Amino acid sequence: MTFESRLAGVHADLSGPAPAGACGPDCGCTITAAPGPVPVRLSRTRPAPEPDLEAWRRAPVACTLGGAELSERTERWRTLVGRAERREPIPDGLRLVFFSGAGAGAGAGPGLAAEVAALAAAEQSCCAFFDFTLRLAPDALQLDVRAPAGAAEMLADLFGVTA
Repeated sequence: MTFESRLAGVHADLSGPAPAGACGPDCGCTITAAPGPVPVRLSRTRPAPEPDLEAWRRAPVACTLGGAELSERTERWRTLVGRAERREPIPDGLRLVFFSGAGAGAGAGPGLAAEVAALAAAEQSCCAFFDFTLRLAPDALQLDVRAPAGAAEMLADLFGVTA
């Protein structure tokens, strides 16, 4: 079959009645424009892929810190965890709650929020298997820490709990 005869066949198929069944809003059958060329918008770049919010589950359970760096980081986490007013288990990890309301012991002001965010970011650079979610509310700062089951020992070392 030549290209010309194939093209004529496709044209005949497309010129006939619409196929049976429901059409969606993007279906070519629902377009009421006059026959002719259809404009297509081209781009030199591909759209950015959606971020993978569950990548931490598949990251290797390994820490790139060693020796003094690891000891210093562990101590920083233990000190921060000690400032939490409350620790709650959550699926795959724990939640630390720091209060900022009247009478709160630790105080969850902007300085603490910055400290928590900086420490979590530093931890992500060496231990990508941890997932941190920081929530700021008018009366509390909340940090959720999750890790895959294979990192339960490291989660316990840093935060005193297991996944």
